[in-house]
Amino acid sequence: MDGGDENTLETMKEFSRLAGELGFEYNLVEGFWQRWSEGELRELVDYSRQHNVGIWLWNHSRDIRDPEARAAFFAHVQDVGAVGVKLDFFDHEAKEIMDLYRAALEGAAEHRLMVDFHGANKPTGESRTWPNELNREAVSGMERRSMPAWSQHDTTIPFTRMLAGHLDFTPMLFGERRRETSWAHQIATAALFTAPLRVYGAHPRTILEHPAAELIKSIPSVWDETHVLPFSEIGEVAALARRHGKRWFVVIANGPTARSVQVPLSFLGGGSHAALLVRDEVDDPAAVRVEHATLRRDDALKIDLRAGGGFVARF
Repeated sequence: MDGGDENTLETMKEFSRLAGELGFEYNLVEGFWQRWSEGELRELVDYSRQHNVGIWLWNHSRDIRDPEARAAFFAHVQDVGAVGVKLDFFDHEAKEIMDLYRAALEGAAEHRLMVDFHGANKPTGESRTWPNELNREAVSGMERRSMPAWSQHDTTIPFTRMLAGHLDFTPMLFGERRRETSWAHQIATAALFTAPLRVYGAHPRTILEHPAAELIKSIPSVWDETHVLPFSEIGEVAALARRHGKRWFVVIANGPTARSVQVPLSFLGGGSHAALLVRDEVDDPAAVRVEHATLRRDDALKIDLRAGGGFVARF
């Protein structure tokens, strides 16, 4: 969504190389792969594997509704060496579509493939039975061009849609599509929304060259513990403290009103903690301040948030 001639084999190889530099595990290839030869697809898979990157392939749900076609598709994806599929355009909740979700998850599991559903209804616990479902859209994410106010939307979703489970928001854009939100806000959305498979909207080169690249590269896609900070308010500000392993993150997305907040760091363990902080730049939403600090659990962070702003800290 951030630009780039994504529909060529060479560009996708470049995306895989850049993903490897970022430490990202996967490169998701949209439907243009279906115009390639099998040799070209295998070339991408083999090249990507050299950079420790797995390939996911997109397909329209209409192409897997026939059981034989579905089995043949999953067998082909496994045979060329891809690791997952993005299945799209389910679009309603009739019984045959509900049955198709389950059939797709079962068929993909038989071929050791992971699944990301797009154009889909919200999850209802399927991933408990089929843990190869890594994500599901069911949200107005960054693909949507017509959203009038992202900041209000982004500060609502964690307390509404996210209660149902993981969501594929395709977060983090630094161009004009971000509208009134700041760069720090966009980075915060990557850690705010639960997404075991996080598909970034930003071009991988843009991420690599970003001043907050060190922090972005370290944001995990799964969490062991999450606390909602008490000043959070639906549609106004979403603030979480999230832990992955021994590492904590403070993540704040601000809504349409500027504010100042304080975050006690009592969730940290004892001793000193090296912190990496990414703040709003006061006078420029298309910039961030990156700071390093040493903090303890009895400290508190004072954070000034611009309208549509954000903040991320790693400890």
